[in-house]
Parts: sequence; structure tokens; C-alpha cells
Amino acid sequence: MPLLRRDIVKKPLHGRQLEKTLEYLENNEQYRNWNYDRTPVIERLSRKTEITLRELIETLYSSFAESEGKSAWADKSLFFRRIGLLSALFPEAKFIHLVRDGRDVFHSWRKMDPTKNNVAAAALDWNYKLSRIERAFARLPESKRLTIRYEDLLETPEETTRAICDFIGIDFESEMMNYHHTSKYYIGGHHSSLIFKSIDPNNRYKWRKNLSSLEIRIYELICQQNLTKYGYDLSGMKFRLSDSIFLLGTLLTGVPKRAYQVLSRKISAGCALRHGEADNSADAGETPVARKQREHQHDQ
Repeated sequence: MPLLRRDIVKKPLHGRQLEKTLEYLENNEQYRNWNYDRTPVIERLSRKTEITLRELIETLYSSFAESEGKSAWADKSLFFRRIGLLSALFPEAKFIHLVRDGRDVFHSWRKMDPTKNNVAAAALDWNYKLSRIERAFARLPESKRLTIRYEDLLETPEETTRAICDFIGIDFESEMMNYHHTSKYYIGGHHSSLIFKSIDPNNRYKWRKNLSSLEIRIYELICQQNLTKYGYDLSGMKFRLSDSIFLLGTLLTGVPKRAYQVLSRKISAGCALRHGEADNSADAGETPVARKQREHQHDQ
């Protein structure tokens, strides 16, 4: 992510910048979590005197795809601020936006991280990300963009997956529905446990039981327009005048805290890149490599 800057896009990486970038990749826990032998690709890159950002990204991802016997690669990351830049780097790329009911996003968010418990900050965050994605998608040809709802994926998984396959131009395979049989070999322990299970159609509308009436009223006040736009029903609860005091308090405490989290993360990643250091601010939990070793020892 810290490499996706316009100044880096315009000119090749070389000298100390290339050296530190390769050190950053070698030390990065997220890259280590890809769970394959990175040594050959790092050595190949280290012999270059300069390299474009596109070539660097393509080399990394292609090397992993080849290690798995695959002919194409993709990345599921939150690049909502970099869609235009990525499209310029990879004009042939296609973008898929998976949107989920923001009220469930908030519930999942704070379940993973109890410190992210501010409903107003979460609602504004959801609105902001949607607006950035929509603006970027408006600049892309229709053939390069696809928006699907998470809830549709849960309700009609095969039909939705077939639509995605048609969009990116690959054949649907029934084994795609059995991703959970092998996900433990690719996904770190910091992710939701649901990734290691089959699709559960009940994993939606959890906000109805897990958000308080006050939280629902606050969230819907801020996100009503986008919830309706993406086909999500509103609770019908009316915002009360007495809710205003709570809303003001959550805005005053939540927005600065969220802004600080985003800014500090950006600064931390940028510093790690410049100095070629490990960027391990996000706990990856048990890595696939460690999990395979533990299971092997257990079998013995």
C-alpha cells in the first residue's frame, strides 16, 4: 500500500529506494504470510538496477500465482483510495466492489477490534469509502467494474460467483464453493473464523440483534441514503431529539480518534518502507506456515 503513490508511479525505483523497498518486502509480515518460497523472486529483483512499480507488483504476484500453478492473480484489499492509480498502472485490470450492509460492517468491525466501538465514526467511515469507490468507478468503463452485495453472495453463492467469473472472463468451477477446505493454508489467523467455514446464509442482518436501538437510529441517520441506494431496508426507528446529545458526543470523540488511527497507520507504513523495516502493525496471528508445521507435529 505505501508504494501506491503517484510520484513512485511516474518514475522507476532505483538505487537506495529500490534497495529499501526490497528490504521492506523481505521483512514484511503480510508478504511472509503469502506462504511460499520468496527467496528466488527477491534475489531476481535485487539484481535489477531499476524497476517500474508495475513490473515490481506484477513480478511479486505472478511469482505467487506460478507457485500455485495459476495463470492469473488478484488482490482482495481495501484499495478504495487507489482505484484510479491502479487502473493507470494496469489498464487491463478489472475491479470488484463487494458492498455489505454498513450496520453489519460496524458490528463486525467492533467484534474484531473492541476499540472501534464508535457508531458515528463507523457510519461516516462507511459513507466515505462508498463515495470514494463510486467516484472512481464512475471514471472506469462499465466492462472494468462490478458491484455486488455481500448479502447476495450469501443468499445465492453459486449464481453470484458465476456472475463474477463471467465478469473476469474465467470458467466457473464447482470447487470454488469449497474454498474453506484449503483456506487455512493461505489465510492468517487474524482474519474472521468464517473464512475457514462454508458460506453461511445466516451471516447477515446481525445488526438487528447486536446493535442497540440508539446505535441503529444514529447509524441510519448518517447512512440512510446509502443504505437505501444499495437496497438495505431501514428499521423504521425515528431519530429522537434526545439522541442529539449522544450523537454529538460520539462525533467529538470518534472522528478525531479514527482520523488519528488512519494517519498514524499511513505514517507507520511509509516509515517502514523508507527504512526497509518490517511493517507489522497489523497482527497476522498464526501464519499458514506455522499452522501447517503445528498440524504436522500433531500428526506425528
